Amino acid sequence: MTTTGNIHDFLRGSKDVAIAVAVRSFFNSKYSRIGQMSEVSIDTTMREFRVRLELVGESTAVEIHVGNYNIEQHGERATLTIGEATASREWVTELLRQFVVGRPIDIPERAAAIVKLLG
Repeated sequence: MTTTGNIHDFLRGSKDVAIAVAVRSFFNSKYSRIGQMSEVSIDTTMREFRVRLELVGESTAVEIHVGNYNIEQHGERATLTIGEATASREWVTELLRQFVVGRPIDIPERAAAIVKLLG
């Protein structure tokens, strides 16, 4: 691989890590009553991310893998559409399929800067 390719990969990786930190911070500040997002990994090139949720009342974490996501900008607003999702608990996978996959999710304006980086 060329030096330019290595630099590009490093910068993309750094961007993905920075987005993951911001997403985790945003989620944990907004949804702390239902749990904490303990881990996030994002790959903007592959358009996928993984999260680990430590939910209140649950003895073990729930892991979720999202693939084939799409971000659309609508002026100052944005939506996230998830193409596929699975979870470490089958009932969560089924909930994701019924209520999340394929449906546009409005992204709060507070998260707009993060969303632009995901696209």
